[in-house]
Amino acid sequence: MKVHLRIFAIVLTLVMAVSFAGCGKEGASSNLASSPDKEEPGVSTAVSEEYFEWDGDLISALTESGMKQTEIVIPKRCTGFNGAVFAADECQVKSVAFESDADFDLNRGLSCSHTLERVELPSGLTKISDMEFWRCDALEEITIPAGVTDLGQYAFQDCGNLKKVVIEGALTDIKPHTFDLCSSLTDITLPDTVTKMDEYAFYNCASLKEITLPSGLTEIGGFAFANSGVEKVVVPPELTLEKWDTTAFVQSDHDVEIYVTEGSWMDQNFESVFDGAFHKNYTE
Repeated sequence: MKVHLRIFAIVLTLVMAVSFAGCGKEGASSNLASSPDKEEPGVSTAVSEEYFEWDGDLISALTESGMKQTEIVIPKRCTGFNGAVFAADECQVKSVAFESDADFDLNRGLSCSHTLERVELPSGLTKISDMEFWRCDALEEITIPAGVTDLGQYAFQDCGNLKKVVIEGALTDIKPHTFDLCSSLTDITLPDTVTKMDEYAFYNCASLKEITLPSGLTEIGGFAFANSGVEKVVVPPELTLEKWDTTAFVQSDHDVEIYVTEGSWMDQNFESVFDGAFHKNYTE
């Protein structure tokens, strides 16, 4: 019994010492951030500047302890990335979130990661530029914040495990090769605010079986949905194209069913837009 009491007293003393060590700091996260190397690798999601190598207020890389985390939070001090932060072979990070919801310069800092499965972008983000998630082949889903109005070239190209994309805002432009080679993509709803879809936007999206075109679409580029798994295309009655390429939906191994509204612009211009193995159907 005395031995048990002595052990209990030692444990209680250690707990109290750790608790009082955090007093006078700016919050629990500051206390947790003070010694990341003592934490069990991959367990803590505390905000710690010591997980990162800094260039002023930019993050340029992960430290050794940062690479060992599976979940990590970008501190609010950080205003942007300076380099491909999560691309190192030693990196074990699977999930990234941001402490601040302010706008942020991604600067391709998330690209070429082979471990990232989930990224929660800041709600205040306004721009997803070229190649921001290029070759993030473990990424499974992404939510594009409301403030983002266009997606850059190759932004998600070769994200072979990407299954779901949620678009929260008034996206207007999907640039060339944005989702090219996203072979697992099955779930994406394009908002009616999209007016332009550039060439190869969804090229080789082999798992994408059905798509409803945005009612505001006025321009679609060559091979936009070519060599994909698309079997059914629904065209809203309001859609009126001003510029298009007849290769936009061409498939090498199957026909495509196109659903239009009788008397609509697409109904009247069907043969000009769809040239090849396409079958016109009228929506009820």
